[in-house]
Amino acid sequence: MKYDFDEPVRRRGTNCVKWDVCAEGVLPLWVADMDFRAAPAIVEALRRRAEEGVYGYALPPAAWHESLAKWLAARHGWNILPEWAVDSTGVLPALGAVLRACCEPGDKVVLQAPAYNGFFPVIASQGCEISWSPLRRVPARSGMKGDFTYEMDFEDLERKVADPRAKVFLISNPHNPAGRAWTAEELRKAGEICRRNGVLVASDEIHADLQMPGSKHVPFALAGDWKPGEFVTFWSATKAFNLAGLHAAVALCPDHGLRERVRAAQEVGGSGHLNAFGFVASATAWDCCADWLDELRAYLFGNYEAMIAFLHERMPAVKCTTLEATYLAWLDVSAFGLPSGELARRLEDEARVKFSPGSIYAEPKGGAFMRVNLASPRAMLMEALERVASWLP
Repeated sequence: MKYDFDEPVRRRGTNCVKWDVCAEGVLPLWVADMDFRAAPAIVEALRRRAEEGVYGYALPPAAWHESLAKWLAARHGWNILPEWAVDSTGVLPALGAVLRACCEPGDKVVLQAPAYNGFFPVIASQGCEISWSPLRRVPARSGMKGDFTYEMDFEDLERKVADPRAKVFLISNPHNPAGRAWTAEELRKAGEICRRNGVLVASDEIHADLQMPGSKHVPFALAGDWKPGEFVTFWSATKAFNLAGLHAAVALCPDHGLRERVRAAQEVGGSGHLNAFGFVASATAWDCCADWLDELRAYLFGNYEAMIAFLHERMPAVKCTTLEATYLAWLDVSAFGLPSGELARRLEDEARVKFSPGSIYAEPKGGAFMRVNLASPRAMLMEALERVASWLP
């Protein structure tokens, strides 16, 4: 490989959320950022920007949206117009703006469980309710790694979307924490259900560039012959290129009227002004760093394969989803007989490993799950798994 993802990076003591909320000696495999240095081209671009020495309010350069448009066309076959983009400091603030633009207090947002927990307070803060449509657990498909995966329950989704109070269907595409890369057919069926009921589809595609080998990202926009006002897509370079602290994202709104409402709602929320470094890093990532991303994806899949092999040999009672996208493994740990929150606490206190308990992601009732961040040097990942295996009775 051209890039060294095995290199340890010291993050403890740098005001790092992932490491510095943990006690000394705890290995953190929880919050979704990566223990890898950013691509060298990004580091150099930020260095040049920093050397300018003035960090006042910044206008978004035209290249920021143009770079995104070129990336989407080349990488995903989606041709957008740069003017579709509404800037935001992150996907969650962008979601809040969409809900302010499209919902009234008491309206419902349909969400599939399990689900990314960051969505929950944003939905509640807009006075909306979550209408849960649980995903359906099924065995892993033949030839795929992992023990199980998830499918959409279209009958249940139809019932939830048909509620007159339902205004938005928020889909995680790819899915966090289940690791699914939804197919064009699945997205088309879900979109047609929403079309029949006049419900806006909000597709969170922040993990779209983190596909595993053999998997392909399908933008919701390309899954059907949608009218511009029927969907909005959230996109960012921050997850795939490890830039989360630079806070730069867009809501892609093809419909002019919806776009202007979202932009106005973004201004009300105060989250439409990005920092200058976010523009620079994101545009550089899309323009110059495809090779870094491709090597990263191969390394992450190697981590996943190493974890699967370890689980089968040392912890066969733990079952894992097929990982099609993201770097987040979803483990069924029900065999240990502890609620996921209690198990996570004990693993952190006693095994000195921090995972995210499934309870915070609306895990299936009666089960216990853990979300494991695989985006660390392999030696660290294997050390964490060894600690857990040695802790077990």
